[in-house]
Amino acid sequence: MISFHVSAQQKNLPRFKNVLAFAVCCFLNFVLSCAFSILAPFFPIEAAQKGVSSTLIGSIVSASPFCVVILSPFFGYYGSSIGVRFMLLISTLVLGVSFSLFGLVSKIGEGGGTFIAICIILRLFHGTGTAMFFTSSYALSTALYPKNIGLVMGLVEVAAGMGFAIGPAFGSGLYELGGFLLPFVVIGACPLLLLVPLYIFLPDSDIPVQRLSSRAVCTLLRTLCNVLALAALGFFTSTFSPFLVNKLHVPVARTGLVFLAGPVVYMLAALVAGPLSDKFGTRPFIICGLLVCGSGYFLVGPADFIASPRLWLTIVSFALIGFGAALTFVPAYADMLNIAKSLDTGYNLESLTTVVSGIISSALSCGDLSGPFVGGVLTDYLDFQTSAVIFGEILLAQGLLVLLLTLVERRVGKHTETSP
Repeated sequence: MISFHVSAQQKNLPRFKNVLAFAVCCFLNFVLSCAFSILAPFFPIEAAQKGVSSTLIGSIVSASPFCVVILSPFFGYYGSSIGVRFMLLISTLVLGVSFSLFGLVSKIGEGGGTFIAICIILRLFHGTGTAMFFTSSYALSTALYPKNIGLVMGLVEVAAGMGFAIGPAFGSGLYELGGFLLPFVVIGACPLLLLVPLYIFLPDSDIPVQRLSSRAVCTLLRTLCNVLALAALGFFTSTFSPFLVNKLHVPVARTGLVFLAGPVVYMLAALVAGPLSDKFGTRPFIICGLLVCGSGYFLVGPADFIASPRLWLTIVSFALIGFGAALTFVPAYADMLNIAKSLDTGYNLESLTTVVSGIISSALSCGDLSGPFVGGVLTDYLDFQTSAVIFGEILLAQGLLVLLLTLVERRVGKHTETSP
């Protein structure tokens, strides 16, 4: 079994510095989530006014998660060689600069090749910074508190959930106040202002450089079902609003209130799921989360054989999906880390956490990239209710598969979880 090693300097670091370093990472997760969700209210309108097609707008938005999908496993595998501290500082700088510069694209003339190319380039830089940041911040946070990984991931996800919930309204308000440039300058300035505190409070690492074997990485890739439930929420990005307006006759101005149900419940559930999974084990929460999430997809429409569409049922079901996603994702990091510990012996904390962080970051961005596209294609050929049922069936099957694998592992004595 692997013993977790934390550098001597980190062990001697005053407790309040560890707390401040973790708090800065949480706040940056909040800012990064705001940056992702802030585009939705006004960027498509601004780009459309410049003559950019909906397909190209989608390509611009998807450039960042596409980059994260490709680069996160790379940064995870080589993160111990590059250095977690270095990656976190550089990613914070790249994110602040790239997002601030994105506010200037509105100054480019009528839509054309130049506007599209600059937007995509800046989004690719943003995606590179995001991949580095998620990988390094997850690794650092769990290295600071290795005995409370569930709680740590819960707090990180609360910060991210707040960003997703607040971002659209905050961005719309800044856009109304100061035009296209102001939201990007304000959000982009936050990481830049935190560079000095990060440099001061981040612990240096004297951990020997090690890389996980290719067999370990391939095995970890087979555990991605633990995190894809949260990624499946991307289905709602392109399909939920039209369903609310056209089927349930919700005014456009009030659809944002319905969207709050999932993220708010996710934040609250993440606070509970983290410490409880530390105490009782990760796998039961993951299995329950997948089953709850899948059930929510059956009810959100709802399916034709259950009931006719009702707004209250849709809101409750969307909240149920947020609850299930929290139960699934928050313990997933610790679960994957336990799998890594069971595969290799002698590898240090930094090597393990950076690989796992890269895999999780890649999986979530894969969901951000594919969820809206698959959901849009399904609803083009089917209706929203049927499309949601298909997603629900996938998640329920996933939950049963994880349950079966867990029973088999315990049957043969290969436990993937460590005792709390």
